[in-house]
Amino acid sequence: MAIKLDIKSELPTAIKWTNEHTKQLPFSISQAMNASVKGLAAIPGSKQKSAIKALAGSAKRFLDKPKPATSTGFFATTANKRNLQIAILPKDKPWDRKRYLLGNTKGGRRAPKPFEIVFASKSQGDITPGSFFVPTGAIKPDRYGNVSKSNLNKIIQQADNASSKRNSVFIGMPDGAAKAGVFRRTKLGLRPLFLVQPSAPTYSTRFPAEQIAMGKIKSTFGLYLRTQLSRNVSANVKAGRADMRTGFR
Repeated sequence: MAIKLDIKSELPTAIKWTNEHTKQLPFSISQAMNASVKGLAAIPGSKQKSAIKALAGSAKRFLDKPKPATSTGFFATTANKRNLQIAILPKDKPWDRKRYLLGNTKGGRRAPKPFEIVFASKSQGDITPGSFFVPTGAIKPDRYGNVSKSNLNKIIQQADNASSKRNSVFIGMPDGAAKAGVFRRTKLGLRPLFLVQPSAPTYSTRFPAEQIAMGKIKSTFGLYLRTQLSRNVSANVKAGRADMRTGFR
């Protein structure tokens, strides 16, 4: 997400501006940016008031039973005095949260999930790659409302279209069926576990992540900038290397 700040409006006005202030300004801006976005050790308490912390708390309010790894699924790059930019991005380790988080913050069609790609590949051509699979409710969901990874792996391991064994899994279009999908063989016949959905599911924009981050950054950036600029100038004055001649903004 892109965050824009009006640096000039946040600068201190009731001071004599010097060459040292100009010199220390880029470094002070980078410190304030980092503190506002993700926290900075030099500014106590800034991590708890950061945009990243605010996003983690808001995810629980706007998303449907998110996993802890989803709630804390954003990270931020680091600004420095030569590159005054920070990007807030979905984490991609140990698994990529981009598909889900951006779907809920930007909206639009979702991409196939990894297990859906595997299901289609095991259908022996019955199911088009890139298809979407909807659970039927035959599998008990986990506490987050999803089919657990362990259950998905079990289904994939049991997939064998050539088998007739009970509890094995067939993936494709059974004879006489209305829809293709994933089916478990039982003594009563094929029990659908997932059915193929003809069109891509779409996400609505329900997590205003950019507005939340922007609001938090705007509430802290100015104070952090003025504080760090004063500290950095004072440190060089104390060290005897500050240029205190009157400068110009």
